[in-house]
Amino acid sequence: MPRKVRIIVFFLCLGCFSVVFSQEKAVNKHFFESEYLIGKIIPNDFDYFPKNGPQQIVAFNYGILKHDTSSWGRFYNFPEIGITALYGNAGNNRVFGHQISLLPFVTFNVFNQSKAVYKLRIGLGASYFSERFDIINNPTNNVISSIFSWDIRTALYRNIIETNKFVLKFGVGFAHQSNSHTKIPNKGMNSLLFSISGQFYNSEDYKKPERINNAAYASKDKFIHFRQGFGFHEQNEYEGPQTNLVRPVYSTTVGFGKIINHHVKLSTGFTYRFYQHYYDHITDSNIVGLSNHPSLNASNFLIYFNGELFMHHVGLDFDLEVNVFKPFFNHFHPSKNVVSTLRQLLSTRKGLNLYLFDTHSLPKTNIYIGAYVNTNLGRADFMEFSVGMLKKL
Repeated sequence: MPRKVRIIVFFLCLGCFSVVFSQEKAVNKHFFESEYLIGKIIPNDFDYFPKNGPQQIVAFNYGILKHDTSSWGRFYNFPEIGITALYGNAGNNRVFGHQISLLPFVTFNVFNQSKAVYKLRIGLGASYFSERFDIINNPTNNVISSIFSWDIRTALYRNIIETNKFVLKFGVGFAHQSNSHTKIPNKGMNSLLFSISGQFYNSEDYKKPERINNAAYASKDKFIHFRQGFGFHEQNEYEGPQTNLVRPVYSTTVGFGKIINHHVKLSTGFTYRFYQHYYDHITDSNIVGLSNHPSLNASNFLIYFNGELFMHHVGLDFDLEVNVFKPFFNHFHPSKNVVSTLRQLLSTRKGLNLYLFDTHSLPKTNIYIGAYVNTNLGRADFMEFSVGMLKKL
């Protein structure tokens, strides 16, 4: 197994175990869920994207309803945590083959003022595709090129039928698979999916937990944030002649924000990134407008807006980034339409943080390590690992 894949699996397993065993008093209910999903891949390149039909997936989920006395269980209105195993196709077996995925997940109760029950599920794991890019045998697959890829899924469910032991749900969701540009071609796969699922509980005594109104809590703790990242990026065919070479991406982040009710982190700040591939290309070639200042033009300055959900030693981390300065990328990915313009302006970062100290105890200083997928508006950019610190003010 490749080294980067082993690191990803380590993060996922450690994060899952940290959540499961970080409990104060367990009175949890177990469930098994079978799910059928159908949908369609959303092309992120309308000029060179493989043809595909309906996408169909069968998923099996095992999980725990955290009906316990822990602070995070109460705050998130008794979430579900578990693991998903799925098998499916992407609508073109010759090009994409079959997909097998394994994802830890967490499910939150949302829209608590509604009489109907709605749940939001977030999963982060890994996928295997049986068919990948091959210059001779599968040249049209510019979407998936590596054996394993990240698999990120979000879905909104609505309960249709509820009994003591069974829940029937309809859902709609979004899925993204990518190797984070560590091997090209890798445009990434984005899918819109609809599902129907049946959830079976292990106890006839199961009772739906009472919803909790968290508006009564108003604690807000201010903090400053420092993060140093190290990523892996492979230059694609648009950015230079040297492909199939992985080079580092260095990131430094400074920010500030608030931790709301001990469980939700909201922050903003600045990030500086340096792409080694960009620098090498600029210094090796005479690129008009870039070669005079190679270090500067191989850089990226951005403003980020962050949200993170704390679950003891684990944090689910999401960034929306606004690129203030990214000259190399803009030079080789010029603005042609609305999508390409937005791709120059916006990027995202999604991942998992593991904290040294329990986040709910609000330590004065907390240190974490993290793993993330970075994208240019849905198109993979690079995979990143980082170490960071939160300093309470």
